Amino acid sequence: MRTLPWPLADAEISAVHQRLRRDYCKWDIYHRGQPNLLPDVIVLTEREHHQLVDAARQTWLALRELEALVIESPEVLETLGVPRTLVPMLMAEGPAAPRISRCDFHLAVGGQWLISEFNEDGPGGYAEAHGLAEVLTDDWGERFPGLTAAGNLRQAMTEVLAPFGRIGLVYPTAYTEDLQQIALIADWLRAASLEAVTGSPANLVFDNDQASMFGQPVDAMFRYFPGEWIAELPNLDSWRQAAASLPMINNMAALAAQSKRFYAAADHHGLDLSETSRQVLNTWMPPSHYLTPELRARLIAEREHWVIKSAFGRMGDTVKLGIAHSPDNWATTVDRALADPEPYAVQARFDAAPLWFSSGLAYATIGLFLVDGQFAGYYSRVSPYPLINYDSCHVATLVETA
Repeated sequence: MRTLPWPLADAEISAVHQRLRRDYCKWDIYHRGQPNLLPDVIVLTEREHHQLVDAARQTWLALRELEALVIESPEVLETLGVPRTLVPMLMAEGPAAPRISRCDFHLAVGGQWLISEFNEDGPGGYAEAHGLAEVLTDDWGERFPGLTAAGNLRQAMTEVLAPFGRIGLVYPTAYTEDLQQIALIADWLRAASLEAVTGSPANLVFDNDQASMFGQPVDAMFRYFPGEWIAELPNLDSWRQAAASLPMINNMAALAAQSKRFYAAADHHGLDLSETSRQVLNTWMPPSHYLTPELRARLIAEREHWVIKSAFGRMGDTVKLGIAHSPDNWATTVDRALADPEPYAVQARFDAAPLWFSSGLAYATIGLFLVDGQFAGYYSRVSPYPLINYDSCHVATLVETA
């Protein structure tokens, strides 16, 4: 893996930004006054690309086996942090529907690739994953000889959604950054001669065995809305009916897999996970545990080796690294988490290997989109700190062709 600055002049970089705004609904080019698109490319060798794709696929299959075990037990679902009112929805087997996932790889010091987590419950980054790489290779391909944008997220998504006639796309309407994701998907669907209705999840109506939004019947739902928030919706009964009888992308079971406690569930509850799946998870994912009082002494004594995450934290907003805290502050952090009714997980920390970018030394996570378990594209982010969160920059990932 290496990095490559964009071989583009300032005016050409502006042209990239303009096309992303116009054609890919990437409206938030700037964050805190600075571009959040890094003018660099992460370059993977063909061998690295295949290694990551194979690892992601193996891990995705292992997690699907774990998910099947988890959703059989209301007690396990509640320990994952799933709101009690939603547990029956996760256990109800609705119609088959595609699963869209994204896993985050990190290159650790020493050369080992590790997956910090899978994003299963409405993963984002469509414009950055598909649009950024496509613009660079379509408009400026001659400047990136021997490199290609692997995967085609747009094609993969439209192909799996093609069997559904009219699709309801729901998202948190208070957030413009979420609107741009839905607007892009709606554009893709309509370009593929599919119908799309966009709105809030509160706009879903289920009446006489028919789901609709704004008076328009829908044949499937695309849910870009955090599953745990559904418990607070005024139309929860409509969502209960939809979860049991309407194809949903992603289905409610994805909420269980989104919990940061999910990866520790097999060991904590003694679930009958196959040895093959255990080996895959142990190979590609750091050890995880439920945060319990019994772990307190170990976490404090081994502060630099652990990370605390809330069950449904997103974009790194609740991640606490022991190495970033003083001993006293870390002990306080552990005690506060133990006293909080929200469940937490702890994950073994690893040393990520930094890379040189045009802006200096930084840390990258290589995200892989999977559509029904098949590789569909890269979504990578970069941070000056070994923690990828909402302040991180987006960076294109290209693969060597020779």
